[in-house]
Amino acid sequence: SRRQRQMCIRDRWEAIRIEFEYRSRSFHYHRHDAAQCDVIICWEDDWPDCLIEVLALKEALPELRREN
Repeated sequence: SRRQRQMCIRDRWEAIRIEFEYRSRSFHYHRHDAAQCDVIICWEDDWPDCLIEVLALKEALPELRREN
């Protein structure tokens, strides 16, 4: 499948580079360049030693539902 690389604005002024993966460790297995990524957005965070910020939707979505 084709890799998707996205950019978005965080905190109104900071552009960030995002990689999407099903599992965070896939970022490493796919040999992505960590210097070219600020955040990994994934379903499941299975890489506890990851040096990049990880947003695991599996954990984040239930929290968002409780807030609303």
